[in-house]
Amino acid sequence: MVRTMRPLLALRRAARMARHTSPLSDGLPADEELLLDAPEPWLAPALVAAGAGDHEAAAKLLATTRERGQWEVRDRAVRRLASFAARRPEWYAHWTATAPHDPDL
Repeated sequence: MVRTMRPLLALRRAARMARHTSPLSDGLPADEELLLDAPEPWLAPALVAAGAGDHEAAAKLLATTRERGQWEVRDRAVRRLASFAARRPEWYAHWTATAPHDPDL
């Protein structure tokens, strides 16, 4: 009996806190209003264009990083664009259909 009192007190304390505190979502923005991991300024135009269904800005960005040998920048861009393409496969399908021999695909 003695060993059960401490967990019981903690449980009562947690229940009391849940009753007397406001919900955590009060005052927070809606999920649609959040932008996590804001893109770098050089990547934002490519992502905005991709959101509109255009692959040209992404192709130009990847070609520029390849030509300049900016491999770390290219790696970050490819990761973000691949994440976008995973959620919007039609965008990537359109790019591959339009430019099947693009070395940056």
